[in-house]
Amino acid sequence: MGCCYFSYGNDKPLFSNEVKKKLKNIKDLMKWASNYLALKKVENPHLVAEIIAEYITNKQRINLHLEPNLYLTREKESLFKKNIRKCGRKIPLAYVTGEQYFMGHRFLIKPGVFIPRPETEILVEKALQFLERIKKKNCQQPIIVADIGTGSGNIAISIAKQIKNAFIYATDISELALAVAKDNAQAHEVYQQINFLLGSLFSPLKNRKLETKIDLVISNPPYIEKEQMRYLPKEVKKEPEFALDGGKNGLIFYEKIIPTSLRWLKKNGALMFEIGYSQSERIKQIIHKSREYQGLSQIFYDLASNPRIISVQKI
Repeated sequence: MGCCYFSYGNDKPLFSNEVKKKLKNIKDLMKWASNYLALKKVENPHLVAEIIAEYITNKQRINLHLEPNLYLTREKESLFKKNIRKCGRKIPLAYVTGEQYFMGHRFLIKPGVFIPRPETEILVEKALQFLERIKKKNCQQPIIVADIGTGSGNIAISIAKQIKNAFIYATDISELALAVAKDNAQAHEVYQQINFLLGSLFSPLKNRKLETKIDLVISNPPYIEKEQMRYLPKEVKKEPEFALDGGKNGLIFYEKIIPTSLRWLKKNGALMFEIGYSQSERIKQIIHKSREYQGLSQIFYDLASNPRIISVQKI
């Protein structure tokens, strides 16, 4: 993104004082935006205003406060206000800016594609720890991963960036999501490590001779109970329903993924997925119905001390 602002300091003014009076200082615009968003009951209105300003000016947030004479052109002021009003209509910020940061990296996002959450970073961190152990034992052997329901590709790409000998099969039922994921893989220069496949859950893996060959099956499936969908925040309701709705009890995808993954995992291969904060005991019961999963499931917690990740290995 190129520069889209004018700064007036010791430099020779670009416009007359009369013209300057008609331009808006970014700090004043952010103040207006913060108040506007607060009235619209947008969470963290000041932060949202700063992020939109950062997006419009291509300047880091800290610099927005350090440069008191930072002005926007009329066109950029209009765009700033337009984006703020979108946020006021509860359009997700990631859809407004077209990006979301995950694991410290920028991912392209479009309306209709599930927006990555910070909690999912815990899932990736645990997956990377597991894969690093495999890498140390068999440093020359390729590692095979299946990312079920890849969305924007954030999980698959984050793994590929860290595990250079990993090859990932990333599936999704959404053509739009796969198109965005491919763009992200290209941008992060890991496209050669990922095979993006259209289809439901494991179905795209058929006829690829991957049975008992996969080291890790990883997924952040939809897990919200259908009855709870109506109570979601307005911003979340703007995201694709198929990426959120986990059926009547929120467990429909775990009931499919857990037993089916055994067909694809190699011995000692792992199944890891994100879960809803109240689902750990019910999901453990599903796991324990499959005798080929060894020992107790490992549970990892999010920053709010809620069970968020479950990991289990195949015997």
